[in-house]
Amino acid sequence: MSHLKQKISNLASLAVLSLALLWSNTSIAQLSTFQATYSSQWDLGISLSGTAERSLIKSSDGSYLLTTKASAMVASLTESSQFSLVDDQVQPNHYRYQRKILNKTRDVEVMFDWPNKKVKNTAQGSAWVMDIVLQTLDKQSVQLRLQLDLAAAPAVNGTRYTYQVADGGHLKTYSFIVDGEDVIETPLGHYTSVRIKRDRGETTERETWIWFAPELDHTIVQIVQKEADGKRYQLNLKQLTWLDS
Repeated sequence: MSHLKQKISNLASLAVLSLALLWSNTSIAQLSTFQATYSSQWDLGISLSGTAERSLIKSSDGSYLLTTKASAMVASLTESSQFSLVDDQVQPNHYRYQRKILNKTRDVEVMFDWPNKKVKNTAQGSAWVMDIVLQTLDKQSVQLRLQLDLAAAPAVNGTRYTYQVADGGHLKTYSFIVDGEDVIETPLGHYTSVRIKRDRGETTERETWIWFAPELDHTIVQIVQKEADGKRYQLNLKQLTWLDS
């Protein structure tokens, strides 16, 4: 049972990574609100399937709230990222991550204090403060920044995108590399998509690829993740609705 819990936990992490990449416009000053649904397939020794929903809402004060909700049998996950656009830069304000697998829960909150360049991390009731640098992102807004950078200029194979992220009480470097392009089939049509590889370094056998469709304003259309033990997880765009069109 512990092996099954670990595999479901990996799936939940994959859902967060992939769906956090779903944004809607090449101009950061003109983000479009949306709702989207993804289907998922994975192997935990048995074949399982699930769904995930994503929404981006603009508040009356001009800030944005991105929410992800994913479920798969005995697992559920909700993640939210509230951010503002400051000088055409994504500036996260509040991040929340809640996960339940069987009877185990995890609750993480990150509050950004930009005047003092610090964040307060709270996990499972314990809190601590860490220093950050300008343009530090949270685990969802980093993928927004990547999507916007891809949309800003044509993708060139081998190009690397690197960001600083407040993650797990540490300031971590997230790196992504342009790895080519493929035609991806979705219920919405076939789209030539830019393939991005997450660079986790040479010491890990875990691999993740993300496909962005320029014809859909660089929306993510597919995610594939391979674990060190050979297990494979996949997410596919199923529905996409623009709310402010």
